[in-house]
Amino acid sequence: MATSVAPLALIRVLSPIDGSIVGEVPDEGPAGVDAAFDRARAAAPGWASLPVSERSEALKKWRDAILDDPGVIATLVRESGKPRHEAEGVELLYFCEVVRFCCSSAKRALRREVRRPFLMQTKRTLLVKKPLGVVGVIGPWNFPILNNAADAVAPLVAGNAVILKPSEVTPLTSVRLAELWKAAGNPPGVFQVVTGRGEAGARVTELSDGVIFTGSVATGRRVASRCGERLIPCVTELGGKSPFVVLSGADLDRAARAAAWSSFFHSGQACIRTERIIVEEPIADEFERRFVDRVKALRQARASAGLESEHDLGSVTFPRQIEIVASQLQDAIKKGAKLVSGGKAREDLGKSFFEPTVVLGATSGMELTREETFGPLVGVMRVRSEEEALAAANDTHLGLNATVFGPTDKAKRFAERLQTGNAIVNDVLVNYLVVEAPLGGVKASGVGVRHGVEGIRQWTRTESLTVPFAPLAPIGNLIARHLSFPYDMKVLGLIRRATRVLYGRGLKRKLGPLPG
Repeated sequence: MATSVAPLALIRVLSPIDGSIVGEVPDEGPAGVDAAFDRARAAAPGWASLPVSERSEALKKWRDAILDDPGVIATLVRESGKPRHEAEGVELLYFCEVVRFCCSSAKRALRREVRRPFLMQTKRTLLVKKPLGVVGVIGPWNFPILNNAADAVAPLVAGNAVILKPSEVTPLTSVRLAELWKAAGNPPGVFQVVTGRGEAGARVTELSDGVIFTGSVATGRRVASRCGERLIPCVTELGGKSPFVVLSGADLDRAARAAAWSSFFHSGQACIRTERIIVEEPIADEFERRFVDRVKALRQARASAGLESEHDLGSVTFPRQIEIVASQLQDAIKKGAKLVSGGKAREDLGKSFFEPTVVLGATSGMELTREETFGPLVGVMRVRSEEEALAAANDTHLGLNATVFGPTDKAKRFAERLQTGNAIVNDVLVNYLVVEAPLGGVKASGVGVRHGVEGIRQWTRTESLTVPFAPLAPIGNLIARHLSFPYDMKVLGLIRRATRVLYGRGLKRKLGPLPG
């Protein structure tokens, strides 16, 4: 008699735009993760055995399928609430750039290196890059393409199978991308998406040969701790409290425009976005006026049915962020900050909308200065000097990104003194698109990097393979015979003399007798 299988619980995905149900996904839980890993383990050897060129072609076919599918951007907008400009003009663009870089750089990143030993001249050592096996990607809710699918590209081109566990808040885009992997004719089991809640993510950490996690500091610590116990590689991009520093001599119009975008991009829900603005006193009045004017001119709206609405801010994706914004705003005002723009929910638009909000007179004792906000609120702090600006910028337990506006040479010197993983001078955010250079955090903002050839190589292990150097093989055989059993004290004498010649002591000093 056949036994019935209980249906999986469903996770409803609600649009932050209007609260409607966008779709449902199964809560696959640990059992679903186990099944996905079984498929991945079966598929991984075949994928790893393909030439890099064939793996690159598969990734390009996937990219093309995504570009040609009109439903991807529609799904992304509806489940995240972000403007189409950010969905298509940032996330999709970034994904395509990551695919381009990884496919064009993989051969160089993964090629065998030959090392010529100094002491063992009769040998040559090959460094062979081998994939880890199955890499787990645990993605956040704010960027379903940029921090989910794009994070799978480097492990895939390096020869690993990948299992992506997206956030249960915004899983639909990832599910569609997995369908498009199959539709592109790519090998089954190599890239999979498993939907579920925290238990599924924890199981991914238990079974993976390497993990990349993007999310909160608290969860990142748990993921990294478990990876450490299992002795597997772990890359984490966690919180940010990025400073935006405006030095005397800066182009204030450019700085104000950049500050508005970097503060309220995706309604402030980006790890590298500006969380604190620090301005030197002599230029503070003028900068604040221009900045506040820019913020007040921002257009906030709901995405239209056709997704063509021209606006700058959409909704907050995760309702909890509105509570954090309101709490930090109340704390700042209570401690003396001045509210100059925004400050309230946009209930006329829906339950998940909050105005872009600016307070002046921020100080180091306020929550909005010390704790990650991750929402449409920013405070402006005045400082008396460049040194005070540096101290304020570095006064945080996080260190992901930073922006400095000022005369270029002066701003570069300042940026080099910042305690951050990444910095940009006289521009904002676009350093995330410089995929040729590694990008990662310091302090509690994470470990490891994405981007660059380093971001590809980290998903491999290096086998050091030492082989005979054919022209000197007879000499190598002679050396091996005299170095091994049975030991000969005459040989040790030769080694003693050779050691002094090779490492700088020479033979001028008289050698003592051999022991015994």
